Amino acid sequence: MIRLRSLHKYFNKGRQNEIHVINDVSLEFPERGMVAIFGKSGCGKTTLLNVIGGLDGFGSGELTVEGKNIRQDTDVIRNRYIGYIFQNYNLNRQESCFDNVADALRLCGMEDGEEMEARVMAALSNVGMKNYRNRTPDTLSGGQQQRIAIARAIVKNPRIILADEPTGNLDEANTVMIMDLLKQIAKDHLVLLVTHEANLVDYYCDTVIELSDGQVVGIKENNSANGFAARDKNDIFLGELTHSDMKNTNAEISYYGDAPDTPVKLRIVNSGGKLYVRIDSPDVQVLDEFSEVKLREGVFEAKPQENTVSENVDMSKLPPVEGERFGRLFSFVSSLKSGYVANFKNRKKGKKLLRRCMGLFAAVLVLMSAVFGSGFADILNARAAYNHNVFYVYTPDGETSKKLNEAVGKEGTGIDYLRLTYDYPQGDAEIKLVTGFFETFATTPYDESFQTNAVYLDVTLAKSLPLVAGKADGLDTQEVLITTAVADALLETSTLGYISERKDLVGMITTSMTVDGKNLRVAGVVESDETAVYLTETAMAKYVMRFSATNARLAEEYGIKVNAGETVLMLREKRADVDYPKVGEYVTINGRELLVSEILESYASYEAWLQANGIQMRKREAYYRVLMSDQYPELVQGSDDYNAKISEIRRDYYYDYYDYYYEKLDAFLQSCYRFAPDSFELWLAVEKGLTEARLYFADQEYYQAVCYKAANGRYPTQAELSAAGKDFASADVVLEEYSAVYKDEFYNRQYVSDYLSESYLVNDADYIAFSKQIGKTDPSALLGWYYKDAVVAEGVSVSVYSSSAEIMVETVGGETA
Repeated sequence: MIRLRSLHKYFNKGRQNEIHVINDVSLEFPERGMVAIFGKSGCGKTTLLNVIGGLDGFGSGELTVEGKNIRQDTDVIRNRYIGYIFQNYNLNRQESCFDNVADALRLCGMEDGEEMEARVMAALSNVGMKNYRNRTPDTLSGGQQQRIAIARAIVKNPRIILADEPTGNLDEANTVMIMDLLKQIAKDHLVLLVTHEANLVDYYCDTVIELSDGQVVGIKENNSANGFAARDKNDIFLGELTHSDMKNTNAEISYYGDAPDTPVKLRIVNSGGKLYVRIDSPDVQVLDEFSEVKLREGVFEAKPQENTVSENVDMSKLPPVEGERFGRLFSFVSSLKSGYVANFKNRKKGKKLLRRCMGLFAAVLVLMSAVFGSGFADILNARAAYNHNVFYVYTPDGETSKKLNEAVGKEGTGIDYLRLTYDYPQGDAEIKLVTGFFETFATTPYDESFQTNAVYLDVTLAKSLPLVAGKADGLDTQEVLITTAVADALLETSTLGYISERKDLVGMITTSMTVDGKNLRVAGVVESDETAVYLTETAMAKYVMRFSATNARLAEEYGIKVNAGETVLMLREKRADVDYPKVGEYVTINGRELLVSEILESYASYEAWLQANGIQMRKREAYYRVLMSDQYPELVQGSDDYNAKISEIRRDYYYDYYDYYYEKLDAFLQSCYRFAPDSFELWLAVEKGLTEARLYFADQEYYQAVCYKAANGRYPTQAELSAAGKDFASADVVLEEYSAVYKDEFYNRQYVSDYLSESYLVNDADYIAFSKQIGKTDPSALLGWYYKDAVVAEGVSVSVYSSSAEIMVETVGGETA
């Protein structure tokens, strides 16, 4: 098929920097199979491939393809017999994936639109990219772009595929995917692969041609090229995890992996011969036969597969392109379209210019719409923009709150779900998606965005809704589901060609709401005419409770264990107008009574913390007397010898007293850090254990004495430190130097940034329960300034969700809401 005879090529021939890049190469390639042109960088691999493909010329020798001299009609031979796959894809970013593949047919002179459509879709199907036909390359991952490039190479069914480092920019999973595709194509075609990756050669190539300095130094056959087994990211290999078994007469449980922070709570119930399992621990994902995550026995082994070549690539719908006439890539229409995209569609200045050009015509249309139908359209749009199954009401007292709580889920009430609003009812919220985070090359993160109104609901309300795109199970706290009504409203505002279908919204980021400081991501789209966004129970609780002092995140962050039905009160600064409960007393939050099991307070100084915790430290003179009794028990207090020795102890052990006095300093700093996780100095002291940071909160003279001891092996006397003190930088100066080293780590870490002046810490189960009920809340559990007028806060605003859109709430006054 391809024959090379004594091929030579030079760069800078006749000059001092002459390179003989192809040096007397003679080769004859088979009609099918995968042949590797292998060697180190700079050995001439890519140059040889470009010469074979007619992309580059050569000096002397002979090169024939299908018996035809490539020099006589290079373009015809390349268009008819050769398809090219580049390392950097070489896709037109202004064209859709369909048009990128169709360009190969246009160059072959094809004009039949139906035939072109059929061939392009067949090629895209062969590489698994049929559903991406309308996307542009800049919205695809590297592996997806390379698959489009392969579709472009095979759409005309050439006899030869030239692949120049096709996996050079890909990760392992995508590399295996692309190489498996090429291996399938090589069953009936010749695939010439340029690579420097020895493992790809070993696993995939039938023949290996090794180059060195432009010369062929070896040719070998490889009969064991059966592909490579890559690790699936959704596979969990049990043999790689620690394992323990728990057995009794009724159950046998195997546990894999590290121990959780809190035990997993399972309830197994046998009722009438049927087994039921309930999991009371949050954030537990249940696996079944439909789950993406799979459990595998043993450990992963990266080894060749016996046979990875499947029958996925079907070239029957891609007969070779016949004919002698070849076409042009750019016609007048395509050039006009490309010019529009380049100058108007994706540029702000271009859009502005286009709007001005079309302004007069648009004004006429707008006037007609305003006169004949805009008012009616606005009414329809406003009605469709809001979720009419959610009602915002105000409960005037605890009795009404109790009735509402009891009505949820009961037949005849029509109430499926309650959600606290806390402030005055504002109606539906907003969901805003941005494309700056979504696989684009935008110059700013918010170049393109679109939004609509929606109400945030618990994901349990979406269980019966059909899945349209993405996934609906196994959501984490940063993932949400949106309804088709929301998706369609968002798509109406999209000006991007690659975001035109509901499935295109999956994976996009919303900036209208955050959980734990992180933006939420669309995980799936479900069928519903309600304008709703569904969150997990935990995320919903964090959204609903974001204005409340009850915060389970703080308990988790600070490592404070809180039992069900109890609470830990954290006080950073007491408010004079609030009566706080004591340990052992109860506090009412959202109609639920919780036992105050512990109170943690913040203190301004080490001395105040010692006093509050009942810790008494000896005064300096008492400390010296204890040393005297330990070292010189025979001396009588008040004698001349005693006075002389105690003077020596005062001199020699002056700074040892600080070691004794500040022995509880770390516990004090831990207490402070709970209330100020945003303090850089506390972080250095607690998390990094830096001496300078610890003693920054103690005594500066003590810090310098510690520096002296580190340099001399003992503490100085006061006189010695006074003389040498100038040699040691203060703790402030050293911490300033640490700033350049640790600042990035400090600001990039995960921590609870929205700590509160006072906060009731509860466990996760109570935290979620609070978000699903309403009722009386004591003033000490409310944010002071926000609820200044709430006093006892018996009346609160509430969102009521009804799938039937018909509810009746009876208040104490006999009115209905």
